Formats: sequence, structure tokens, C-alpha cells
Amino acid sequence: MRRGFVFTLDAMLSLVLVTLFITSMVAITESTSQVYSTYMRSQSQHVASDTLETLRTVSLNQLVPQEKINEWLKDGTLDGELVSPEMTPLDIVATYWATEPLYPSGNLRHKAEVILGYVLNQSLKGYNYELLINNYTSPYLRKVGSNYSKAPDVSPATLIMSGYAYNQTPRGYMARAYLTKATTTQERLYGWMRVLASGASSNTLTITRIINFPQDAQILTADGKFVARYTPTGIVTLNINGVSVSSSQNGQINLNNLANYLRPGQNNITLVYSDATGNEIGSGSGTTMYVKYKTDSPLVEDPGLFEVYDVTSKRTGFMYLFELFVPGNISSIEMKFRVRNVGAVRLYYGLGGTLTLLLTKPANPNGDAVVTFTDQEIKGALSNLGVSYSDLSKMVFDFVVGFDASYSGGTWSYDGSISNSRERRLYGYPDSYVRITYTTPVSITPYSIPLSVYFPYGDSRVGYAGNGLQVRYSLPPRVQPWYADWWVGYTFADSTTRQVLSENGREFYRGPLGRYAIRVAYTRLYDWMMVPGQENRFTISMENGNSYVRDGETRGIVYYFLQAYAGYGDVFPRFMRPGCKGYNITYYWQDSSVTTPQQAYILAGNEPYCRVTTDELLSGRRTYAVDDAIVRLFNNLGGDGTRSSPILVKLPNEVNIDFASMGNIPGLFQPIQITLRVWREG
Repeated sequence: MRRGFVFTLDAMLSLVLVTLFITSMVAITESTSQVYSTYMRSQSQHVASDTLETLRTVSLNQLVPQEKINEWLKDGTLDGELVSPEMTPLDIVATYWATEPLYPSGNLRHKAEVILGYVLNQSLKGYNYELLINNYTSPYLRKVGSNYSKAPDVSPATLIMSGYAYNQTPRGYMARAYLTKATTTQERLYGWMRVLASGASSNTLTITRIINFPQDAQILTADGKFVARYTPTGIVTLNINGVSVSSSQNGQINLNNLANYLRPGQNNITLVYSDATGNEIGSGSGTTMYVKYKTDSPLVEDPGLFEVYDVTSKRTGFMYLFELFVPGNISSIEMKFRVRNVGAVRLYYGLGGTLTLLLTKPANPNGDAVVTFTDQEIKGALSNLGVSYSDLSKMVFDFVVGFDASYSGGTWSYDGSISNSRERRLYGYPDSYVRITYTTPVSITPYSIPLSVYFPYGDSRVGYAGNGLQVRYSLPPRVQPWYADWWVGYTFADSTTRQVLSENGREFYRGPLGRYAIRVAYTRLYDWMMVPGQENRFTISMENGNSYVRDGETRGIVYYFLQAYAGYGDVFPRFMRPGCKGYNITYYWQDSSVTTPQQAYILAGNEPYCRVTTDELLSGRRTYAVDDAIVRLFNNLGGDGTRSSPILVKLPNEVNIDFASMGNIPGLFQPIQITLRVWREG
């Protein structure tokens, strides 16, 4: 009887504990679901707003292939008497909608539906959508099979377009202004992922990374901090483009004069680790390089393509940390590795203080091989852990790859020894890469000019308090935030530590601190983050552990875009100043490369040019459509171009501000309301 009583008590206690565990899991799941649902609504809201802004500001021929434009011109979808491919899609819609009663046989509303339907289908892949024009919609204006009434969360965005009526007064002029190139001072912060091999057996580890700059880049300044892992008496050597730059025996190189070693186009940055006394050698946390350069190129690197380093380990296998981030919602992940003399490749997923093996694939211990991890394989392996791509889309996440290396109990084991060693190699990009496909709420158009706010080591805007840090930064008005990227000096001391991230006093992430954490990156998840025109505060704090952020060991960068485009504005009594077909404009600019506003000149339109100042444009914008369009363009570039309010970029001498007119147009008759509803599939 006693034995039976003890068994029954144990069983009851087990049942209670299981019930408590299930209840806790349900509560956590519901909380996570609510947070994620809010996040997804915010993302869809950004997509809806940015899509409408693109349809309003970017010309049709920038959004649609020329073949399709030619087809529409030929079949009359684009009526050359009323509209042109240089107009934006919504300007075309407003014109068709207003003039449709005058040309009933022209079927203009249907033509507007065809054009908008094509552009929406190309722009909103991965989303359901429905567009309404004055509460009118049709199958052309919604995704096939979608029904917003059945969606749990729908994010609408609305704008009002001016309509045009035929043969009504007052008549007037409208103009838009734009440019496709500007001389900018670009800043880039490159962090090195951790790559480690065994420090025993007289091993040597060589890591080569390719960094590309525009072909017209003028390198202004560059510095680097290159840190070795566990090599207090080992040697680390830095080579740039085949030139030996520096070598250190204490495991760290700090250099402030790297600009002369760098060049436009491709640069090879090589780090060699050797003669280690510790159990591992390789690139440690804190390895970063900063480069500042001038360029006319508006191109930016794709955050979804990770160009794998070229790695050679003389005697043993090695591990490669991928601490990844993309500014959007992930739809696929794929990996390709070309290797030599590697027997097996193991893919791990990192969460907190642990790594979990996802997949193992054989390679070739005696020659070359290509190992791939497909999207289906990665998604399935993560799903078995209860992890979805949605979970990865909000923050930095870790994959770690072992090349003849395995992880167990917090320790890496590297194949190879003095008696049984061989040189192993991972071929760098383009032979090896990690590619992440994602949708982003940020619209990057031909008129997007990339700029940034940089924070060096020891910056006064970065403060360290308790176990974390706080950063204060300001963004100019009217900019489009992209993402923030912080390379953080963490000390990982406790696997129970949870990291809390906040902006402007509101938490946006809470999760375990990874054992290999070196980076925090995030995009504008909510409207209260990365707010233009004000000071923002980013905070890292720690909970439930002894891990912390090291004072003075963090530097980062915040990327944003200016939009070098001003769409059609109000109707004005005159197009531009009498006797002018263009302007020679005196304006002022100031960016991070200069301390005071600089005077410069830019041409707008065609000869004959009239000389005007930005102060004169400000006074003339009440009368002239072109003056107003240029002022609005300067506003989008960060100021009004006057000495007291300079724009944030220098406009190249060879670049002309172009403007397009809608001359002698009819006056306003009534507004046209455009509403776009967007929601995620599933």
C-alpha cells in the first residue's frame, strides 16, 4: 500500500507539473503571437504606404519594362493625347478618371485598371492586396483569389489625388523635378564574422574577404580593428590587395591610416593567424573596418546576399559563424559552399548559449566538392525546432557551419592533427554564398540616395551604463530610414542572460543573448522607431545573467535614404520665369565631410538659363510651378538649399535637374481618393 501511495503521489505531482508547463507554454505562445501580429500589421502598413508613395512619385517607365510600355502605346492603353510614360501611375489614373466622361468610347477607366493592376502585381509579390479608386475596385485591382473581408489583419493606406476637369477655369501649370545622381559622402562599417580553427598542431588560418567600392570612389579615410581569438602570444597579419600592412604578436591590430591601401572597385582584405598558444585561432569579436568615400553612384549593397570569405586552414577543420540580418520579412534562405579536402559540412542554428545541429552533408576529403543547403531543407530543419522564418525576420540570427568541425557541450572539435592533417579550403564568393530572399517595407527607387549616421569607438553619443548601453542619434526630416547595424563588444558569461532592445523608451525585442553574439541590427519595425526629424534613443540592457557590453567597444551605423524626386504639386498661374527655359541655381550643401555650408551651382532644364538663388526660388514658388518643384526637391534632399538650410548632398556639376510639366492644364474639380489595402498571405 505504501508503495502504491508513493507512486500515486508522484504521478499526481507529475501531472500538475506538466499542466503548469503546458499552461505556461500556451501563455508564452499567445503573447508571442500578439506581438508578432502587431509587428506584421506594422510591416504591412509600411508596405501599403510606401507602395502608394512609389505609385505617386516614380514615373511609369521606371516601374514597367520598355517592352510593356511599347505594347501599351501601340494598343492605346497609354493614350498619347492625354498621358505619357514619364507620368507616374497615379497621375495617369487621375487624368484618366477626370477625363473619362469626355471620351466615353476611350474606355479610360479600364485602361487605368490594366496599368495599375500590372504594377501592383509586380510590386506586391508575397502580399494580398486590393486598391480602391473613389471606393471603386475591380478584379484588375486586387490579387487573384484574395478577399480582405476574410483576412484577420488588413493594413490600409490612403492618399488624395487632385483631379483635372476639361475646359474649366482657372487653368494653370504643374511641374515635377527629379535627379538620378548626386555626389555623396558614403560611410560603410564592415564587421567580420567569427572564423575559428584549432590552434594546435602549428596550424595557420588565412581569411580573405572581398570588399567592393564604386568605380568612381574617392577614398577619404579608413580605419580598422582586427582582433584574434585566444591568441595572447599568437601572430595576426593584415594584407590589403597583396600589400603587407601590419603584423602583431599580441592578437590585435589597430590602424587609422588604411585609406592609401584601398582603391575603387574590388579590394582583397586578408588576415593570417598563426603560432597560437591557445586552443583556437581565428577572427575574434570586435574585428571591424570603417571606410568613408565620395561617389556619384547611388547603388547600395544587397543585405540579403552574404559573400562568404575565402578560408584556408593548414592542418585542421574550422567553423564559420554567420550572424545574419535582412531588413524585411524572410521568404527563403539558401546556402552554397565550394570546398576542398573537407569530409563533412555541418549546419547549426544558434539560440542563446546553445547551438543545435540542423543538417550534415558529406563533401570530399580528397578534392573539391560543392555542398548546398536548400531553402526546403533549412526551412524543414528549423520547423522541427519550432522556429519559422517569421521568427528570424525581426532581428539578427545565427547559423554556424562546421567544415570538418563539430560542436558539443559548448566546445568545438576540429578534425586534424600533426600526424593526420591536411589543408582544407572554403572558396570565397561567388563560389560560396548565403542568399536570403525577403520583402522589405523600404522602397528603393532610381531616385533613392543612400546616406548614414556613423558612430566610431568612443563616440560621446554612446553611453555605457550597468550591463548595457544607450545610443542617441538624430535623423534629418523627410528621410526614409533603412536599418541600423551595431557591432557590439559583448562579454558572454551566463547562458541564462536575456537581452532587451528598446528604441525611444519602448521595447521591440527580448530574447536570449547568443554565445557568439557580436552584432545587433534592426529595421524600422514600428513607426515609433528611427523617427525622422528628431533625436532617437537605442538601448541594450541585460536580464537574468552576468553577461554585459564592454565599455567603449561598440561602433555602429544607421542607414537611411533621401528621395531625389518631387512629384507634381499644386496648379500655378505660370510655368517658369519669363524668358527662361532653364535655371542656373546657386545653392548651399553640407554633409559629414565639411564643417560649414558650401556654395555650389546646378543647372535645371535647358538653355537659355536664368541665374537664380534658392532664396529667389522660395519667393517665386508662389507663382511659378518650376520654382515650387525645385524647392520641394531640395526639401527632400534635407533642406531648402539656402545658407541657413543647406541640402545634405552635393549635386555633381555634370548632373542636370530635370523637370516635367503639365502645361495649361484644367483647374481642380474634385479630389480622387486612392486606398490600398495590404495583408500577408496566410
